[in-house]
Amino acid sequence: MLRMKSRRKGAYYALVAAATSSLLLAGCSDGASGGDGAAEYTFTLATAATDGTPNAAAQDWYLDRLEEASDGRISIERTTAEAICAAPEVVECLRDGRADIGVTVPDYTPQYFPTLSVVGIPFINQNSQAVTAALYELHTTNETAIASMDSAGLHYVSAWPVGRLLIGTMEQTTSVADLSGLQARASGPVIQEVLQDAGMNINAITASETYESVERGVINSTAGAIDFPVNYRLMELIPNWVDPGIGQYSTFGMWFSASAYDSLPDDLKQIVDEVTAEFNGGEAIAAFNGSAAGQCQEMLDSPDVDSVTAWDESATQEWQDQVGDSAEASWEEIAGSYGLEDAGSFLDAYKAAYAKYEDAEYDDATIDCVDQFAER
Repeated sequence: MLRMKSRRKGAYYALVAAATSSLLLAGCSDGASGGDGAAEYTFTLATAATDGTPNAAAQDWYLDRLEEASDGRISIERTTAEAICAAPEVVECLRDGRADIGVTVPDYTPQYFPTLSVVGIPFINQNSQAVTAALYELHTTNETAIASMDSAGLHYVSAWPVGRLLIGTMEQTTSVADLSGLQARASGPVIQEVLQDAGMNINAITASETYESVERGVINSTAGAIDFPVNYRLMELIPNWVDPGIGQYSTFGMWFSASAYDSLPDDLKQIVDEVTAEFNGGEAIAAFNGSAAGQCQEMLDSPDVDSVTAWDESATQEWQDQVGDSAEASWEEIAGSYGLEDAGSFLDAYKAAYAKYEDAEYDDATIDCVDQFAER
């Protein structure tokens, strides 16, 4: 399965230039020579990103750009969400050759992605562009992160936050005490543990299964990004949504199978690497938020949504104080159980990388939506 297309873009962010250079030095180069420049490659996509969601918008920007930048030498055989594999099986699709490019939530198969699960540590990830840039830097320069992808048989493209954590409930919540006893859906081993410690009973249900689970009374609340109330239509069933201040809590990821990337000649690998650097340098979050901006209006227009609010800073701080260092310790233990050696050192490297980009400019559709509900 091999072919492809894309076009080069002139302007790059400073971080993109540096990251691209590092990636080209560290990346694979065993592909065919591509001497005549005429070979074409078609790659099959397996995705969990539902059409119309911000994650699909980010995905499509990347695929469109690849096809354009390679001038027709790469093309993508696109499939709809979960058409080839269910969301938790996308990685296996890449590993067994049913697909060449995969897009899904890494937390659905955390055993393959201990380095990406670091985003699940609450309260430390507020800026979505900083998260994206930090993860890209680490997965192109950090030996531990690179080895993690190699062991999974994957070539890293990106992992971008799915949006700030919103908790949807039947009654409004204003503090951590209000969460006790709720039956909820959440994904990600660390955030699930943090929510359980707050008294919530957690079911590890995928996004596409959540509506039916609420409808049947299996759960009465959910923890997820803004696409849960809008794109997954949960605002029809759950009237109150709140940002408790945890921030970014999970990612959507994109990868080539290592064999697909390695099949490319060096000139096409370079184009892929350049487009990947653009994507992580700001285009992923721009595409995501461009799509997410319209979600709030749907919530404003819905007769079923009573509120979209945010906890007071004091309530967020109370929860953060309760969690303390336990979430970081839990992540280190979980990541270690999935084979990540010296997880503490990797966490330090992630914090340092995040700090480099923490002041990056970005728009946040969830914060904007809270403001819009406050003004209406």
